[in-house]
Amino acid sequence: MYCIDNDRERFARRFDWCIDSMIPCYFEGHIGSAFAEREKDPRWVILRSGDFFFAAGEPENIDEAVRDLIRPGSVVIPEDMKWLDAITACGAEAGPYTRYRTKMPENGLDRKRLEEYLNVPGCVSIRPAGEAEYPLLRDCGWENCFVSNFGGMEDFLENGFGYCVFVGNELASAATTYGYYSGGYELQIATAPKFRRRGYAAIAGAAFLLECLGRGKLPHWDAANQTSVRLAQRLGYEYGGEYLAISMKG
Repeated sequence: MYCIDNDRERFARRFDWCIDSMIPCYFEGHIGSAFAEREKDPRWVILRSGDFFFAAGEPENIDEAVRDLIRPGSVVIPEDMKWLDAITACGAEAGPYTRYRTKMPENGLDRKRLEEYLNVPGCVSIRPAGEAEYPLLRDCGWENCFVSNFGGMEDFLENGFGYCVFVGNELASAATTYGYYSGGYELQIATAPKFRRRGYAAIAGAAFLLECLGRGKLPHWDAANQTSVRLAQRLGYEYGGEYLAISMKG
């Protein structure tokens, strides 16, 4: 395999089929790495950005090295679902599953609608993710992706941001930067199991989206399930359709 990290521009067109915001996060040099089958005229290119692998081209001549590159527990977004057969033929455990896109409404998100979610009861507080909150996000036992795409606290505070919802002194929910590029941010949002179905994710999400709007950046919301779709719609997004991805088992 040929690492393209020092040769990114030449391979960017291979991913024109994909609208995911994690693609520009990589090609602007912020997150991830990528490999091609070979340096000259490769049949395929695999791009890793966060826990996602984007597989472009024809999956010919892939072998155990590719299987080992695409780690268990990750998600593969393929240009063609022929990648599923190719990956499993290498001995990896994988299966198809449905993910969902959201899209911004024509007139953008409604700031007043989002601000209403910030009127929280007295036992609940909203805090921007700073030095005190970063260790809680990094070491969170119920979500491992809040700050996983950053090299440490300094990197996160310089290039990302987030909002945390606390019930008393306990972290209940958070919305943070999963990826970033010059035009926008990819959102990561989750709620502790004991605090779900209480509206805390909507509070964290609203605060995150308002920050994006204040910075003049696009907030991207790729949904792993229907629950995430419904939450995005509550906050003003429109449904953008479903697509097939590959779930790596193990």
